[in-house]
Amino acid sequence: MLKKIDHIGLIVRDADETARLFCELFGFAVVDRPPYEDPQAGFKSLFLTLGEIKIELINPTSADSALAKFLDKRGEGIHHVSLEVEDIERELDSLKARKVRLINEKADIVEKDKVAFIHPSAVKGVLVELLEDEQTRALLGQRALSEFRRNQGATESTLRILQPHLA
Repeated sequence: MLKKIDHIGLIVRDADETARLFCELFGFAVVDRPPYEDPQAGFKSLFLTLGEIKIELINPTSADSALAKFLDKRGEGIHHVSLEVEDIERELDSLKARKVRLINEKADIVEKDKVAFIHPSAVKGVLVELLEDEQTRALLGQRALSEFRRNQGATESTLRILQPHLA
């Protein structure tokens, strides 16, 4: 189930310069953590926030990366829309069953979150990221644990064994 728009991803030539611009013009703040870097994919990203609004600034760091080619071809601007989902595997299975073209058949783990992309050709030219955040998984794990306790009457030792797998 879709929960909300998590963030908008912008591809830029200089994430630090763009962050300064958005902070100055609109009052955004840079999320207090080091930028995410993926040397293998050739990019770094950082997040800006303003209230409930989140923007990811994506900066290619390798001239031959797919993101650098995207930037060269399309220029700076919107790269993707990220939708938060409750259960990414369920969403991917549902999309696959409807023959929706996916970039990722299975979710990848990025900084503890699960992400997967729907191919733009399936969504009117928009690259859509599905994101299941770590907090949602922890909440669902606690719900599953509570449900298990209610329905199965499990012993504490069984629950201790299951706990790491439910969170």
